Amino acid sequence: MFDILAPIFGLVFLGYLSRRYKLVGPTAFSELNRFVACLALPALLFDIVAHVRLEQLGQAGFLASFGIGAFAMFALPFVVLRRGRPFGDTVLDGLCAGYPNTGFIGLPLAQLAFGPSSAPGAAIAAVFTTCIIFGFAIALLEWDSQRGSSLRSTAVKVFNSLIRNPMVIVPLSAVVVSAGWVTLPPSVERLLKLLGGAAGPCALVAIGLFFARDDPNDDKAWSAFFQPRTLALVVVKLVLQPLLTVVLAMFVFKLDSRDTILVTVMSALPTGSGSFMLATYYKRDPVLTSAVILVSTVAAPLTLSILLVTLPMLH
Repeated sequence: MFDILAPIFGLVFLGYLSRRYKLVGPTAFSELNRFVACLALPALLFDIVAHVRLEQLGQAGFLASFGIGAFAMFALPFVVLRRGRPFGDTVLDGLCAGYPNTGFIGLPLAQLAFGPSSAPGAAIAAVFTTCIIFGFAIALLEWDSQRGSSLRSTAVKVFNSLIRNPMVIVPLSAVVVSAGWVTLPPSVERLLKLLGGAAGPCALVAIGLFFARDDPNDDKAWSAFFQPRTLALVVVKLVLQPLLTVVLAMFVFKLDSRDTILVTVMSALPTGSGSFMLATYYKRDPVLTSAVILVSTVAAPLTLSILLVTLPMLH
């Protein structure tokens, strides 16, 4: 577990140090985040969608257990944590609560803990997280930012914004590849993997740059680690989401022992860095979002270790 999580904190720390010691300029955070949003993340999403096969998505019970658990946690802040909070900020709260880091923690953890047989289930969780949950959050944020005087006017604005958003239109265009209608040349495949591979590391470095930014309200960023909302979202992410998922997997969809453990572990991962990228891209609440990411990642080794020990006893 340490070998998987240590590089994540290392990248955040390097970003922090690089700004504190003036190795990069004051605009590095915003420019790096824009690079992730406009180039690296769309390339990563395209690569994921392009290599999805229908047989990988054929595990309906696994998909439903993971998806229902994630969207239930996404909805929870709208029900119990709203309290006059702006809609866009609540969307990010929902993403923090239901968006596990399946790509950079989940896939290697599944391989390490369960071996090659876990690949199909881990792929389902990764695709659902990065495409469905992430895409849904973008749609809600676009709706919030484009709201007009009428429903029709707002819908048109949202649609126009979505089709121009590289985080939406690029992965959608990958369907022609996954369907087998187009075959990418090896050079393009390599380009996508190189560019997409930068998304996670750059997003983590950007978090470190954010905490080291030149801001008179710097104390607010650090105090966010101890805010009740931060701790509540971490508990929802690391405790309530896997708890609901295991109940669904065992008693509703009746998955076998191996799939129950895998889907629960994938749901119990800490909050993914993509939520921070959206918070800054849409100018919402990056202070809270970055705090949830880091606190949940710090706490995850404990909660995941408990799950890995106790889940086999349930079957």
